[in-house]
Amino acid sequence: MYDEATRLLEPLATPFSMRKGEYLQRIGTPAQHVHWLHSGVARTGFITESGNEVTLHFLMDGEPAAAHDDLLRSRDDQPAVNFVVAETAIHGYRLDWSEMDALYSKHSSLRDYYLRAAERSILDQGRRMYLSASPAQGRLTAFRREYPGLEQRISQKVVASFLGITPQYMSQLLRHDASRQA
Repeated sequence: MYDEATRLLEPLATPFSMRKGEYLQRIGTPAQHVHWLHSGVARTGFITESGNEVTLHFLMDGEPAAAHDDLLRSRDDQPAVNFVVAETAIHGYRLDWSEMDALYSKHSSLRDYYLRAAERSILDQGRRMYLSASPAQGRLTAFRREYPGLEQRISQKVVASFLGITPQYMSQLLRHDASRQA
């Protein structure tokens, strides 16, 4: 199924590269692309009404970088409510969402692949929601398990955003970790 999806999507793929801090998707404009990451780390999140940045999840090598709910909203020309930003330099392939959507309606194998990917995304989102109810130390442990090695590739501030804690509290957790391991 993966090979067939790759064959069908290949003509839509355009190579791209972005530097750390560049946006793949901005809040307020309709989402237009899915970015397949060959290398690097991207982050999806949103801004609360009070102006706080919330990280939803990270996307890494071999994963599609997009906010799926914003792609669905774009069908009705609604603006994105999430951002997708490069946390490191990234390289990969950009695919136009409307062209992908049109292909899904023509090819049952691609539609099946899309359904499986959507199911996985729902399961991942559910796991992250359960995680958010854990104490901060448990969330940090789960983050390290789900994203091995990522902590060294991104800023502590971004990890804190994902964990739903302040950078100051993140520093306390790390000091506590260091003293336990000593």
